[in-house]
Order: sequence, then C-alpha cells, then structure tokens
Amino acid sequence: MSQYPTASKMRVPRELEIVLNGPIGPQRLRDDTIVIEKDGWYRTLTPSATFSAANEILFCNLDKRDPDSHIDAIIAEYQNRRLPLSWCVYPWTQPADLGKRLLARGATGSNVRAYLTDTALPLKVVEGVDVEHVAPASTEGLETYISTLSAGYALPADEEAFRRSRYRQLMAEPNPVMHLFIARCDGVVTGCSAMIVKQGSAHLTSSSVLPAFQGRGVFQSLIATSLATLREMGIPFASGHSNDKSAFWVERFGFKFIYAYTIYELENSSPLG
Repeated sequence: MSQYPTASKMRVPRELEIVLNGPIGPQRLRDDTIVIEKDGWYRTLTPSATFSAANEILFCNLDKRDPDSHIDAIIAEYQNRRLPLSWCVYPWTQPADLGKRLLARGATGSNVRAYLTDTALPLKVVEGVDVEHVAPASTEGLETYISTLSAGYALPADEEAFRRSRYRQLMAEPNPVMHLFIARCDGVVTGCSAMIVKQGSAHLTSSSVLPAFQGRGVFQSLIATSLATLREMGIPFASGHSNDKSAFWVERFGFKFIYAYTIYELENSSPLG
C-alpha cells in the first residue's frame, strides 16, 4: 500500500497525519491502479474503473506560475482515457480559488468533514439494534455487506465486483486489514460499515444505513461496535471522513472535528480542447 508522507516529513501533528492519511489504503487500489506519489502529489489513475474514487487526487501541488495549464493537463490525462476524476480541495490548497476553477470546468462539489476520535469514546449500541462483525471466511456476510452498501450508494456493477473481490482479500486471516459490520433490527438488515486497520489507528469508511431505518440508532450502533473492536485490538485512534448528512451524527457522537474540505467530481466526458 502506498502511503502519503509521514508526519515527520510533513511536519504536522500526529492527529492531523492520521486524518490526512485516512482515505489512503489498499481498499481503493485495483490491479491496474497507477499511484502517482511525488512532488507533493498523491493521486490515482485506474484505467479499468468507471468509479471516481478509483481516479482521485487526494493531494496536489500545482504550478504556481501557470496553475490553469497544469489543471487542464491533469484533467486531460483522465478524460483522454474516458475516466471520471475526483479532486480533493482543502482550506490550505493552492491556488486558493482552485475550487472555483474546477467548477468553471464543469465539476460538481461535495462537502466533507474530517474527524478523529479516541477509541475509548463511550459510545453505546442502541437497544434493538444487533451488529454482526463479519467473520473473515463468511461469504454470506460479505455478500450481505456488499448488497447493503450498493443499495445505499448505487455502485456500478464493476465497482461492486471489485469491492467483493478486494474486500475478501483484505479480510483474510491471520491478520485482516479490513473489518466489515452489518446491522440488523429484528433480524432485518438495516445498515453496514467497514474499517481499515493501519499502524496505530483505523479509518472508518463505507457506511450505509437503509432509508427506512435511518434515525433508529443504526449508525451509532455500527460506530460503537467498530470502536469496541478497535479497543479490543489495542488500537487507540480512529479517523473518519463524513458527508454533510453523517457529519451531524459523528459530531453528536463526540468525534473531534479536524478540518473540512470539498471533493470536486468531473465526469468521464470528452477530452478538453
């Protein structure tokens, strides 16, 4: 797994390093994924993927003298392959108006809030919600997780197939990197979540609560079970990146807000020029 520069190289506090590195992990990398990690950049290019998360710029370092030409060259690299692109823009990203420049090129923006918590956070499973920690060898559990996640996010068929295969690999014993959780109410599947285990921390990701069961403590129960599992593993910290909808609940649970940013998405339209 490729890793963004450590805190010592970035000269940032440990908690910021954990949250910055949170989304970077093996769960996103296909066999043909190209990782470009140099000169302040971390981005991925996946020729086989139609899903924007597989073609993503997490960190960038644009030419200060002519950022527009650099932006156009990067976008063209993806669009010439008919690939979508996600571009993360943070409060410190330069140029400061990069978001506006991407919007002018047809991008759409989604707000994200990044969080960190001590796994000792006293969050409880809500009565009436049962959470299953999917066994590494459970094909049924994996299928239930994938179908629940896909129902919430309408994953393309190729992305669903990739996740099924990749998650199975990452769940494998003796040292699983990925853990899946499934929530049920009265035996009915109501939601799911996952986490990626890292060095001294974990990243909470890929959560979904079915619309009919939202507001019933399903999300809280999934997060509470994830944190309890991490405590048992001796892992002290967990990070998470939340959209506007889930951020309300994450803050209510007691997670520490670290920073906000925007993900700009460009569809796999025709090449520029």
